[in-house]
Parts: sequence; structure tokens; C-alpha cells
Amino acid sequence: MKRYTLVLMFLVVCPGILSAKEASDDPHNLFSKGNAFYERKEYEKALEEYTKILNSDIESGPLYYDIGNAFFKMGKIGYAILAYKKAQKLITGDRDLKSNLAYAQSLTEDSALRLPPQNSLIWLIRLPFGDFNLNTVASILLASYLTLIILMVFGIMNPVFKTRASFPFYLALLLFLMTLANFSTRYYTEEALTHGITVVKESECKYEPIDKSTTYYTLKEGQEVLVLATRNGWRRVKRLDGKLAWVKKEAIEEI
Repeated sequence: MKRYTLVLMFLVVCPGILSAKEASDDPHNLFSKGNAFYERKEYEKALEEYTKILNSDIESGPLYYDIGNAFFKMGKIGYAILAYKKAQKLITGDRDLKSNLAYAQSLTEDSALRLPPQNSLIWLIRLPFGDFNLNTVASILLASYLTLIILMVFGIMNPVFKTRASFPFYLALLLFLMTLANFSTRYYTEEALTHGITVVKESECKYEPIDKSTTYYTLKEGQEVLVLATRNGWRRVKRLDGKLAWVKKEAIEEI
């Protein structure tokens, strides 16, 4: 009888324990716990909670934004910039994010080293959607394309509609072409190219991927590079001024 009682107690208590564990692992609860730690200035504990969310294959702009803030408070400027850059891919036109990223970048050594100025045509193409992330631009591109198809189909089926819908058609066509040009240029720079952030205080960049090679230049924490290749614990990088070199893999984290 005692054994059956213990089994019954286990069956009753165990689901409660499991549900409590599931609740504690819920991303919303983890995010709230992380924010609570952040408010108490326990930034390392806040990062632990945020990291648990990332480990469950969940990403969001606000999450990376808060991770960046926590790293910034800990004085880890490189990791803060890395998190802000990841947040930029997921958040559209957030002024606080832009401000925090710009401020973090201003604190890095050689902060004046930035991408070369865009030519006028590229600048003009990107201007209308400058505050939108790539996913939003892709959604606008798809919507304008579907609108064109619908207008064309109705125009073929009904000549009267075709005459009346000529202005909306050309407007949708213009939007489609502008969005297509914007998406194409941004996809190449943001997705086809691999960007990385220097996350260590200082790292020597070599002419060859060996320790004994001559140092070409030094990367400072927070500097952005293009990652061209990775092999044998080294990364082939291109600095924003075009200089190529090899650097230890752990010095650079990909965005």
C-alpha cells in the first residue's frame, strides 16, 4: 500500500514540477528575468538569461538590443556593437538602437575608420528605404510584385478596368523597380558579404595565417571588417579601408 501511495504522489507531483520547469524556460519569463537583473545592475546574470533564449533558437531585435546594452554596461564595447548590429537586421528604424550603436562606435579606437562614402547613384537607390531592414524591403518588394500581377490580370480580363487602372499600375511598377534596386544592392552588402566585429581589446593582423608572420596592422575592439575566409583558426579579413590580412579566429565574431 505504501508503495502505491508513493507512486500516486509521484504521478501527482511530477507534472507540476515539469510544468514549473517549462514555465521557467519560457522565453517571455527568461526575458523578464533578464530585464529584472539588468535593472538591478547585475549585467552578467542578465546576459545568462538572454543567452538561454538564444540557445532555444529564438532571435529578436529587442533581445539583441538588450544584450548589447548589457555588454555596453560591462565595458565590452566590441560585443555591444556586435549585438546592436544583429538587432539592426531585425528592427526597423529604431532611433534608440541607432543612437546606442553610434555612441558605442564613437568610443572605439580608430572610430573614424568607416566604410568609404557611397556613390551618388547607390545613395539615391537606398534613400527611400533607409530606415527599413532587409526583411521589410523584401516584403514591400513582394507586395508590389503581387499588386502588378493582379492589375495585369484584371486589365487583360476587363479592358475598361485596364484604362482606369493605368495610373495605379505605373505607380506599382515604379515602386517595384525602386524596391528591387534597393533590395539588390543591400542584399549584396548585408547578406552576400560576411561582416565581423573585433571583440578583443587588440589583435595583430598578419600577412600570413601563422604566428611568426609579420604584423600588417592592428585591429582595435569594435572595429568592423569583412570576413573573406576562415581556416585553421584564422580569419582572412578585409578592413573597411581595403587592407587584407589574417587574424586569429577568436578575435572576430561574425554579425
